[in-house]
Amino acid sequence: MRLFSDDRADFTRLGKRTIDLLADFMNSLPGENVDRVVPGGERALLSNLPFPEHGMSADDIVTFMEQHVMPWPQPTGHQRSYGWVNSPPMPVSILAESVAQTMNSALDGYDFSGIFLMVSLGRWLMELAGFPAKNEHGEDSMALLFSGGSAANLNALTTARYAAAKQDGWNMREEGLQGDHPAMIAYASDQVHSSVQRCMEQLGLGSDNLRKVPTDDAFRMDVDALKDMIAADRAAGLRPFAVVASAGTTNTGAIDPLNAIADVCEDTGIWFHVDGAYGGFGGLDPRYGDACAGIERADTLTTDPHKWLHVPLDCGALLTRRKSLHREAFSLTPDYLEAGGHDGAPWPYEYMFQLTYANRALKTWAALARMGKSGVRDLIIRCNRLADLLDRCVSEAPDLQCLSPTSLSVVNFRYVPEGSNLDPAQLDDLNQRISDAVSESGEAHIPTTRVKGQISLRACILHYDNNEDDVRHLVALVRRLGAEMSSEPGKP
Repeated sequence: MRLFSDDRADFTRLGKRTIDLLADFMNSLPGENVDRVVPGGERALLSNLPFPEHGMSADDIVTFMEQHVMPWPQPTGHQRSYGWVNSPPMPVSILAESVAQTMNSALDGYDFSGIFLMVSLGRWLMELAGFPAKNEHGEDSMALLFSGGSAANLNALTTARYAAAKQDGWNMREEGLQGDHPAMIAYASDQVHSSVQRCMEQLGLGSDNLRKVPTDDAFRMDVDALKDMIAADRAAGLRPFAVVASAGTTNTGAIDPLNAIADVCEDTGIWFHVDGAYGGFGGLDPRYGDACAGIERADTLTTDPHKWLHVPLDCGALLTRRKSLHREAFSLTPDYLEAGGHDGAPWPYEYMFQLTYANRALKTWAALARMGKSGVRDLIIRCNRLADLLDRCVSEAPDLQCLSPTSLSVVNFRYVPEGSNLDPAQLDDLNQRISDAVSESGEAHIPTTRVKGQISLRACILHYDNNEDDVRHLVALVRRLGAEMSSEPGKP
């Protein structure tokens, strides 16, 4: 069509105009309100757009995005947003994503640059996480990229399920779950990410067969309880097939005792998966080196580059020491495809459910290449140190209270008026209103969660621009709003 040819010929001008908009967006962001809720009029406009009979001009489309789309982002890109466990995108990674989209080459297979770049990227991710490049049989480990940690967890548990069936002498892919076999059981802490339960449901195993192992005062899995559960299930004739440990839970940043869990899995022959979507690179901080020891013993490890590595959404990664089992669990080559792989660069579609998907390797490579190993390490250490500072500020304030041990860059705390005799429900209500008021102020964004049943203000520090002023500003803001609300007539 002529209009596409015209846009291609005019791409330099259109591109410069769009890049100017993006640059203005990024550079003006620190001065904007942190949380910008879409106004009612804009919601109605965006939800009721008529389908144009004749195409809009490219310039009109860029104008529409400038006026009606870009002013209303999620707050994740702002350095004073502490809610999501997602980091803002690195500028060079945004440019790399544009290159990948322009090339329009899928990362599923075929002979193109991204397949070979993926080999190096996988090795880099393994090096950052302390994950072995080869398994005990000398087989190369492998990295696969997904939309996020949920999809990576699903791939890992699908392969673990297949491996357990194979070990028991039957083929999961051929027979499915229709045969007369013992129920398969997975284990995870009661703090595990909700995606693990969804994986069990998607795999047809059911949430009833996910054992939630209790945790200690630091929200880490109780290994003795894990052993008892596995023994009881085996005695009942059930089939334990996977243990999911957490390296940095979303709620509290807790890191399960990985080495002790690895010992249990080794002794029992159970697949050891680590969900390190948030904290999989936490061992780069020497303070957390011991806590993350054992991650190298995992059969599979989930980690999300779109979290601490500042890669644009979306990008999750799975590292596996069981490459051949993944291929057995997923590979299917119809007549219109070919089984591929050249010079040690396997084609990812043989190791996963998805066939065609975008080249997430380029933007991830660009972010890591820009920071280097030392840059990633320094970023993680700095974020953790800022969380430590927030913990100290909370501990020193007479009207603030920590609700969980600070781990990695997550801090849970709440406002408690001095001399307060408020009951738990009143404190919950007060802190929820403080969170809402923080967002309405435009100065920051700190949503709530629950820790041991109590409403908590949860801060996760991940932004590359976060500094000590941000921490002190957040503390002062919460205390000021808390004091104002506590003094309101008729309200606690």
